[in-house]
Amino acid sequence: MGFLASLGAPVRRFLVFLGDQAHLVLQTLRYALTLRLDQLPVVGAQARLQIRFTGLDALLLTCGTALLLGGVTLIQAFSQLSGLGAENYIGLLMVLIIFRELGPLLTAVLVIGRSATAIAAELGTMQLNGEVDALAAHGVNPYQYLLLPRWLGVLVSVFALVVFFDASALVGGFLVARLKHGVTLGFFMDSVRDALMNRDLAATLLKVALFSGAIAFHACHYGLGIRRSQTEIPQAVTKTVVSALVAVFLLDGLVTAFFYF
Repeated sequence: MGFLASLGAPVRRFLVFLGDQAHLVLQTLRYALTLRLDQLPVVGAQARLQIRFTGLDALLLTCGTALLLGGVTLIQAFSQLSGLGAENYIGLLMVLIIFRELGPLLTAVLVIGRSATAIAAELGTMQLNGEVDALAAHGVNPYQYLLLPRWLGVLVSVFALVVFFDASALVGGFLVARLKHGVTLGFFMDSVRDALMNRDLAATLLKVALFSGAIAFHACHYGLGIRRSQTEIPQAVTKTVVSALVAVFLLDGLVTAFFYF
């Protein structure tokens, strides 16, 4: 019985975690649909703050990372495919490596490292200070004021960062292709356009939606789960990073299998 209990305990904790996540998502969506017009400016202001921190403040880091990644991708491709007409596969390589996988995935990883940790720590501090209970006592719905703006802010930010990531990676790839093989901008863009399909765009949009939800609600779950002391905050931050990373990689695999398997 002890052996069976040791096997069942992790499963039970996982199912409880999924139930808590589903509760957060459903309650946030429910109260989002009941927002009054006079509440929209407040929610919008909170969402803009989240967008500024998650998206705007991370733009330079994201673009710089993507620029280097796009260049390195084609440097490695040219070194492995030299003599085989590597310049003819530029567009395909950029779409397969950057658009389909690394663009959404690395953007999500950067957002987890910067923003999910901050959200978890912020909400955890508010929970310890009694601010969440105070909001509820004054008639302010925590789902509308705390969770909804953060989810919307992360959603908008991840979408924008993926767009800038892909664009910067294309610039990096083009610079390498231009210097290495004298590829023109027209040829480069035509190659990418020919390799890019509608399902690539659909898969990217679905990943953005799923990744942003996983990042925001994992952070909110662990942040609001803090109850006793300040020492729980770093633990919650660590759990947020690990849990969100696992969720993002699992979702990435599921979406990729659905669209391309």
